[in-house]
Amino acid sequence: MNRLLELLNDSVWHFAVSRVKFGIGAADEVGCDIKSLGVKKALLVTDEAIMKSGVVDIVTSSLDKEKIEYHIWDRAEPEPSLKSILECIEYAKKIDPEGFISVGGGSVMDAAKIVDLIITYGGDVLDYVAPPTGKGKPPEGPLKPHIAIPTTSGTGSETSPAAVVNLVEQKLKVGISHHFLRPTLAILDPRMTVTCPPRVTASAGMDALSHAIGSYTTRRFDQKPKPKTPLERPAYAGRTPLTDIFSSEAIKIIASYLRRAVYHPKDLEARAGMQIGAFYAAIAFTNAGVLPDHAISYPIGGRYRTPHGLTVAVLLPAVMEFCLPSDYKRFADVARFLGEDVKGLSIFEAAHKSIEAVKRLEKDIGVPNGLEALGVKEEDIPALAKETLKEQRLLAGSPRPITEEDIKEILRSAMKNY
Repeated sequence: MNRLLELLNDSVWHFAVSRVKFGIGAADEVGCDIKSLGVKKALLVTDEAIMKSGVVDIVTSSLDKEKIEYHIWDRAEPEPSLKSILECIEYAKKIDPEGFISVGGGSVMDAAKIVDLIITYGGDVLDYVAPPTGKGKPPEGPLKPHIAIPTTSGTGSETSPAAVVNLVEQKLKVGISHHFLRPTLAILDPRMTVTCPPRVTASAGMDALSHAIGSYTTRRFDQKPKPKTPLERPAYAGRTPLTDIFSSEAIKIIASYLRRAVYHPKDLEARAGMQIGAFYAAIAFTNAGVLPDHAISYPIGGRYRTPHGLTVAVLLPAVMEFCLPSDYKRFADVARFLGEDVKGLSIFEAAHKSIEAVKRLEKDIGVPNGLEALGVKEEDIPALAKETLKEQRLLAGSPRPITEEDIKEILRSAMKNY
């Protein structure tokens, strides 16, 4: 009987999310929030562009009001390299912060998570990176308090248990994933996103849509192997009835507001809608997982330094095409959520409408027309496919088995989308 139980798939699911505060003016309360966490000295991680935009002033004014000592590291990089993270770690060691505040996009929040991890428990960054690139060592316990304040609506890093780092010399992007990396508090203030440029708004928004679609169509939790111990159950543990609620609603919200947010940057209703939609998508994917577009995007980003959101966006239609046969009804649902009229269509026809809707949205908001437009070369496809196989943490969510040849075909299909 015990042997039979060992052969069964998982039958238990868990659900986790960062504490969140939302609303116009929410960032004005960060000083009070960080003080309530017992932090008297904080490291504020951001980047030069965000500093110039002026939104950091909202945060520092609140910290000054509460007499919180803070130090600013504004040299975070887009798609953060290991070198830049190590520089931030050295700076943090000098000031010995009691907590962290990140103000920026996913790269800034990811950098803060990794620096927090190393400052709290020591070791090398690669000690914690998932195998085969790193040792996959789990954090020993909770990290220092971290308040994440996103200035884009898409990455979901404000509630994600993962952080990504770019190994430039190896032309590879890798991740660290553990529930202790989730920020202590996410502050969603629509004002913090109004200076986000249209191209970045589009890129981040498509990243959020890929999270929402991916978490709705990824493998179900009871289609995944049972872990040896509860502690070994992965963060991305498969879709559940609860994640379905968030992912389905996220698709509808993003479909309603993304075009507006791109073309009307100061439309606070659209910005607020995208923040909520992206956060719902993040809640879903950080518990359920995603489709293979994210795994395939890592070697592309590492080799060509392409923005993560745009890379995922141009891969999404081809990945959806590959995954359709796993559950036509699910993809037909996605088409409806995106606003497609599927009355009178077969499930097969309705499912294909989901891909058409994604391509139309991408064209409307100026997403580049496929990998070719991002500079990806067809002769690199075999190497990219081989490197993708190293991303088993993300490929595990594929709703159908995926091989190296399948990845090559997806890459060829994604070279041009419309």
